[in-house]
Amino acid sequence: MSWGEELLYKLRLRRRPKIRRSREDVLRSIPLRHPLVEWTREETGEVCLKIPADNKRWLRFFIRVLDLPDKRVVALDEVGSFVWEQCDGEHTFGEIVEALVKRFRMTRREAEASLAEYFRLLGRRGLVGFAVPETAAREWTQRSTKTKGHAHGY
Repeated sequence: MSWGEELLYKLRLRRRPKIRRSREDVLRSIPLRHPLVEWTREETGEVCLKIPADNKRWLRFFIRVLDLPDKRVVALDEVGSFVWEQCDGEHTFGEIVEALVKRFRMTRREAEASLAEYFRLLGRRGLVGFAVPETAAREWTQRSTKTKGHAHGY
């Protein structure tokens, strides 16, 4: 990728091409919690996330002037708390699906769909990221070069 393309992506004038991922690739991916998000388990069993405020200069100014909290607190429900705790770098997406099926008596299809949507939401908010096994990363790279920039979204 050229420096010009990278600049367009950073300025959000162009979207990065999405790589088509197979179901197997997704199941092998490993969700990871953002390291700056602090979290605690409450007496009720729910997880509370303490999310640091965005680092934008104007936002920091208002936080100081208006004496606002520099962290946002979000309480997760029972299922969300369970999933959050599983995002420890040791469990794959597929293993978390299996755990949801067993613990909450969901069908596999329900668990996969719910978990995928939940991870999309957490991902958009920058709370989780995904590590992929080296073999999957290599396969994604090969697929994206074969499509010559015409990759399809997940």
